[in-house]
Amino acid sequence: MIYGLTADAAHHEEEGVYDAVLIEFDGYDGATFFRPGVDYRQECGAPEVIEFVGKLENAAWLDHIFTAPMGLLLISKRMVRVLESVGSFRYRLIPTVIYSEKIRHLVRDRFTGQRNWYQVTDPALRNDEFVILQLEDELDCLDRDRTIVEGVPFRECNEQLLGMEEAQHLELRKPEGGFPPVFRVPELVFYCFTEEAKQACDKAGLKGLWWRPQP
Repeated sequence: MIYGLTADAAHHEEEGVYDAVLIEFDGYDGATFFRPGVDYRQECGAPEVIEFVGKLENAAWLDHIFTAPMGLLLISKRMVRVLESVGSFRYRLIPTVIYSEKIRHLVRDRFTGQRNWYQVTDPALRNDEFVILQLEDELDCLDRDRTIVEGVPFRECNEQLLGMEEAQHLELRKPEGGFPPVFRVPELVFYCFTEEAKQACDKAGLKGLWWRPQP
């Protein structure tokens, strides 16, 4: 079984509530950190450390953070170590920091959404234990004839890209040596995780992960 992954927001009682909100920067809307080999600092002007304002009490126990305005793959360093224990894969880790909501007015401009001048050194007001995972490779493994979308093979449908669960049947050709624990397929707009990766994360007791099995 192959899985997509999103942050589990079940701990929020209301819709539209996020664990972390991006401190925006010029070009932030293009900085998805999804395409392999792309230097988003050079292409989109992303800062060296991506900053958020969020709920530190939730970040203390979660391993995948629900972010706005973009759903980034913001995961704990612990989760990275668990994935590494399953198998090797090439990646880049984008450092991040989440500042406490208590100082939102000091670090995020209320009008522009961008960074204010205030420097945060108190460890009680920040969390540096999360990173954005950016894969460095992609696998050209989608079977365009056996993947079914709206009743026809992907090769014959009008779609160029597929989101989670958009295919009625997703068929991937296993490469020699098997799939890495997490990988990217050019035609899919999400990272794929193997059954072994899911089981390892479950066994490690990681929290905040919503596994989305792909049919």
